[in-house]
Amino acid sequence: MNTTRTMNTLALAIGLSACGGTTSQPSSPPSTTTASAPPVPAASPPKAAVVPEAAAPEPAAAASKPPAPAGPLAQLMREHFTQAEVIRHAVVSGKPRDAVQPALALGGTADIANLPTAWRASLERMRTAASRVQNSSDLAEAAAGTADIGTACGGCHESQGGPKVNVGQAPAVGNSVVSRMARHSWAMERLWEGLYVPSSAAWKAGAKTLQGDPFPPEVLERGGVYARSAAKDFKSLSAQASLKETPKDRAALYAGLLGTCATCHLAIGQSKQ
Repeated sequence: MNTTRTMNTLALAIGLSACGGTTSQPSSPPSTTTASAPPVPAASPPKAAVVPEAAAPEPAAAASKPPAPAGPLAQLMREHFTQAEVIRHAVVSGKPRDAVQPALALGGTADIANLPTAWRASLERMRTAASRVQNSSDLAEAAAGTADIGTACGGCHESQGGPKVNVGQAPAVGNSVVSRMARHSWAMERLWEGLYVPSSAAWKAGAKTLQGDPFPPEVLERGGVYARSAAKDFKSLSAQASLKETPKDRAALYAGLLGTCATCHLAIGQSKQ
């Protein structure tokens, strides 16, 4: 059961874009990464590419249509994926309030007692992380909860042997706002896969792509001091990404990147679009 790009997440719960994204259509190129759904225990029931002017990418462009459901557990995982994607894109676009309802749904989609035993601990961690997003008082807290959702899913995937991911090539380096932000989008998707697949290859590919001048100066001018400060923090965090090896350390860094993306989007007015 393979899907393109971010939907490789069909497996567990998550996912969404560039630094993340909003609900508008992105211009990022389709990803070449594919992943398979996590195995179901035998004894149990069966992502900124942006529009010109640094718009944040959207979940719709980050993932392809998921495969048809194959039983109640597969359907549950599809729901988790959708909810986690909405949460991630809401946070990265600087709209944590838009993450409240999907976080509430993600935290209460199933009776854990009725799930395969091997899934229960990770599902409980995912619920706890979703609660953090739901009850967060600021972007930093919402971003941290989002990253923890990724590691909770990754823990279950790792223990159950799936999904798998093949890292593709980053968009070519260019001088336009669109091309630069497309690389940011691609890289943030790979970091996200590093958490929820989990995949060190994807994480390292994303970390490598984020190196260099992170933001076009013409975009930062529009955002003033807040955008420049966010860009400085983003560059500092990006330089540390390749050094992070544990799920906990990677989650903390990813949360920091989400927060800086959101701050910049707010400063340049992208979150209003």
